[in-house]
Amino acid sequence: EGMPCMIFANWRGFSGGSRDMAGEILKFGAMIVDALREYENPVYIYLPPHGELRGGSWVVVDPTINEEKMSMFADPDSRGGILEPAGITEVKFRVPDQLKVMHRI
Repeated sequence: EGMPCMIFANWRGFSGGSRDMAGEILKFGAMIVDALREYENPVYIYLPPHGELRGGSWVVVDPTINEEKMSMFADPDSRGGILEPAGITEVKFRVPDQLKVMHRI
C-alpha cells in the first residue's frame, strides 16, 4: 500500500531465557527485525511520555536495522537502553576505561 509504519514503543524487553524461548518471544522479535530490514517505506518509532524501551525490545526496533527508512523519536520523559536499571548498576568500569568512554563521547 506504500504506507509509512508508525510504532509506539513502550516495551520492557525480553531476557532470552527458557520462559521467553517457550513463548517464542525471540522468534517473533526476529521476525519483526526481518520485516523492518526489508520495509521500503518510512518507519517511525516513538517512545511516548513515561514509556520505556529496554533490553531486547530496543534491539528489535533499533533504527540501524534500516537506516535509510527508520527514524526514532522520544519524549523527554521517556527512558530507553539496552540494560535494565538493575543491570546498569552492576556494570563496573575501571577509571581508565571510564576516561576512554568519556573522551569518545
